[in-house]
Amino acid sequence: MRYIKDEQHMGIKRKCGCCKEYFYISNNNIDDAIYYDKQTYHSSCFINICNKRSKMKREDISQKWTWVLDHLDQIRKESYQHLSLSITKENVFEFIKDAYDVTIVPTTVWQKLGEIYNGTFKGMSVGIPPEHLLDMWKRKIDMLNGIADRNKTKGIVMSSDKRINYDLSILVNKYDSYLRWLEKQKIIASEKEIEKNENIVGKSIGYTASNNSEKNVSDDISALVDDIFG
Repeated sequence: MRYIKDEQHMGIKRKCGCCKEYFYISNNNIDDAIYYDKQTYHSSCFINICNKRSKMKREDISQKWTWVLDHLDQIRKESYQHLSLSITKENVFEFIKDAYDVTIVPTTVWQKLGEIYNGTFKGMSVGIPPEHLLDMWKRKIDMLNGIADRNKTKGIVMSSDKRINYDLSILVNKYDSYLRWLEKQKIIASEKEIEKNENIVGKSIGYTASNNSEKNVSDDISALVDDIFG
């Protein structure tokens, strides 16, 4: 079940458990799919199943699907989480293929990614969510390429799978600093929102605050934070 990137068929490919047609799920149309009881459905197909089976004469079947209808919001929420995770994992694979110029993600990399997500990779106390790993990787790919170039000048040339695994080890070691960087980004965003609201209030009472020194301090902090995740 690969992630398809052409414009007409973008997303992860799944087979509807009702109509049996294959369809594609991406972040743009994720609400059009439902994952339930280890099967994926078109949302419309799933609701039709619920409506039909909730009216069946067999009481056990009727009760089950009536319950599903009653809990549809929760099922949609859990479905979104499951499908969103699958899409993000496939995005990681696609990034690897693009960044390292490989057509297939090596098996050793698949295995290592699973251990990193689960937190079972050596030295890890917690797992790294796929969305965090992908964000880290995108931000640090230039740095990783620089390390690879320096290694080449020293006569250290790695195969694609060894290079990817090597880079993954570097990213795992940087996860703590990445989390600190994320937290500081949240603080800065919060401070900017407070400042924005204060300016709105000031204008509403006829006072316009124009404090360039405060803005410069905020910009300086942002620049420093950008260097923290290094």
